Amino acid sequence: MNTRWTPVYWLLLAAWAAGAALFMARVQGGFFTNYLSDLAFPAWFYIHIRGLWQKDRKPPHLLLAGSWFGRSPERAGLSIFLFGLLTELKTRHWPGGILSGTFDPWDLAAYAAGLLICYGFDKQEARRLNA
Repeated sequence: MNTRWTPVYWLLLAAWAAGAALFMARVQGGFFTNYLSDLAFPAWFYIHIRGLWQKDRKPPHLLLAGSWFGRSPERAGLSIFLFGLLTELKTRHWPGGILSGTFDPWDLAAYAAGLLICYGFDKQEARRLNA
């Protein structure tokens, strides 16, 4: 089975970690500290939850949800985006606490952009494999 997703998986994981580290170090890095993690993490998690980076492409088994989230591209993308949306809304309406931060609608745009790119390539690959 094709593993073209594997290098993308590791690149997105590194980008997410780098963006988060820069943010936590309070580096003023513009896009790299403000949006890189918001773009990279949802995309990385999409690839992970769909099992695309593995040779067998089998979605991982989560403790409470099993492989439910990874069974379809729509289910994976929508559930990841909705969780990000809820997190952002939490920062707007209930600031402080463990998920503290500042509401920024551009964060939602970054979540959506990363997810839509992965979703599009996932669907394109599925059509190619089924043709």
